[in-house]
Amino acid sequence: MQTTLRSLTQYLGRLVVPPAPAAPLEVRRVQLKLLRKKISPVRALVALPFATLLWIVFYLHTRSPGALIWAGLVSAVALYSYMEWKRLDRLGPIPDERMARELEVRTRRIMRHIFMHGVAWGLTPWLLSPHADIAYRAWLTAYLIGALSTGAVMLSTHRQAVAAFCLPLGAGLVTSHMWYGGVGWALAAALILHLAVCLRWTSQQSDQLVESLTVRFEKEELARRLTQQVALVEAANREKSRFFAAASHDLRQPLHAISLFTAVLERTRFDDDTTDTVGRLAHSVRILSDSLDSMLDVAKLDAGAVEPQPRPMPVHDLFLALHTTYGARAADKGLQLRLRAPGDLLVLSDAQLLERLLGNLIDNAVKYTRHGGVVVAARTGRWRGHPGQVCFDVVDTGIGIPEEHQQRVFDEFYQVDNPQRDRSFGLGIGLSIVKRLSGLLGHPVTLRSRLRRGTRFQVLVPHAQEFAAAGIFGSEALLSPVRKLPAHVLVVDDEADNRQALAALLSSHGCKVTGAGDVDEAEQLLSRLAVDMVLADFRLPGPRNGLDFLLQLRAEHPRLRMLLVTGETAPDRIAEIRESGVPCLYKPVRAQQLLAALASGAHDEPRGRVLAAVQGEQSGAGRNH
Repeated sequence: MQTTLRSLTQYLGRLVVPPAPAAPLEVRRVQLKLLRKKISPVRALVALPFATLLWIVFYLHTRSPGALIWAGLVSAVALYSYMEWKRLDRLGPIPDERMARELEVRTRRIMRHIFMHGVAWGLTPWLLSPHADIAYRAWLTAYLIGALSTGAVMLSTHRQAVAAFCLPLGAGLVTSHMWYGGVGWALAAALILHLAVCLRWTSQQSDQLVESLTVRFEKEELARRLTQQVALVEAANREKSRFFAAASHDLRQPLHAISLFTAVLERTRFDDDTTDTVGRLAHSVRILSDSLDSMLDVAKLDAGAVEPQPRPMPVHDLFLALHTTYGARAADKGLQLRLRAPGDLLVLSDAQLLERLLGNLIDNAVKYTRHGGVVVAARTGRWRGHPGQVCFDVVDTGIGIPEEHQQRVFDEFYQVDNPQRDRSFGLGIGLSIVKRLSGLLGHPVTLRSRLRRGTRFQVLVPHAQEFAAAGIFGSEALLSPVRKLPAHVLVVDDEADNRQALAALLSSHGCKVTGAGDVDEAEQLLSRLAVDMVLADFRLPGPRNGLDFLLQLRAEHPRLRMLLVTGETAPDRIAEIRESGVPCLYKPVRAQQLLAALASGAHDEPRGRVLAAVQGEQSGAGRNH
């Protein structure tokens, strides 16, 4: 018998030992919480009715005082556990700062009480069973097997809890049947098998609970870290945006003055060498201005400061404008630029923005094509699976784009074949602007390319043939009626160089210019002088900026022409300017662009347009690269 008991103990020990690896504190806290729900103070007293039933049945059957001893033991354990569970309820949740130690203490106390219940019920077959009555012993065994199984299920959150209750109860049953001998050995073997299955099953349940809780908290931790990283990235992005906005503003101020002074020099007569030098200077200034304007385009699109105004437009007019802008550039590289479309084809889109989108694709194709040419074709999509659409294809015979780079070429500053950052290839912004314009206009753009064979971009634009009868053709309706330059312009700018540059340029075109360094000085001048137009910078000394000043003037003098000229590129600032409806140009402003804005009926433009038509007409789409 001793050998059998030793083997039983070793086998049952292998079922629960070694214990599962230590779970994280958060998992153990949830386990303990689940266990506490199952062993509440009220449930500690549930054992009393069952114990009373057993005691009554046994006492009526045997009249033995052992029943009183067992009933008193079970009642004492139940009452003691009830007080312990009430005390734990009064303690409340475990504080985070004492998590590790308090978890260990509470778990140990709970396990001790569960073990006491297991021992009390494990003594049942020894104190209540009449040895000679086989039927009564079988009934008692079935009763205790039910208690063992129920306890195993209830306590399956912890391996230790199941072992603390089931092992002493099962050991009491098995040893009592072995002691009786005979058929008791067969019952003992069956009980050992049942106990092993319960322990194995509940151990698996406990391990699965720990694993699921661990995965849950790992995911929560990953989500928390991801949230922190997103917050850090967003903060870094805001700081980057503020830095670039400030740096861009500080760079645009002197470049604005340089651009205007250069325009004045171009109108001055010099000897041939000096004229050539001035021309080269103007060319360099335009390149630098184009680079800054490219980044400004991205900022304006991100800020929502560009509002498309789709109208029917002929593709023929669009292709004429594109050929005028990019034909010479392609010819300089020895390339052919061919644009093909039916003469009566109409599309529904914003003229300037669509020209900008296609222009960026053409410019990109010219840059990366060394031999052959670029073809731009437009045709109805009826025969290509796109009814109601016009397909624009921009096809080149260039170097092609490897498949692994084809999605990333639409990212800012990403260039496949320009590791030296050759400025002749642009900044890598052109296709990112295409992506933004595609989303803004609702014109899907697809890309197909083969390495060293060329690239094809396809743009889908709604077909507007049904509008032909209405006589609406192209983007002319977007432009405001042209006026003469204002006779007297008030320039409000805190940069003396900018005021002098504007005065020099406008004076050379017959305008009278008066300068002011802040809002107070401008208001004093307006009270004494009659001016035709007010041109103001955004950032001005004092509490009011140039936009606030112009909005006040618009309320007081609705017919006074006004123009905001700023180097601000922060998306929120651009959005604020757009919402105001005040006409705006962004520094550095080219001389022709500024003169066109001054000569136009800027104050009659729809609010939010921000002189998009003037800027698009003067600068062209190619500058976005």
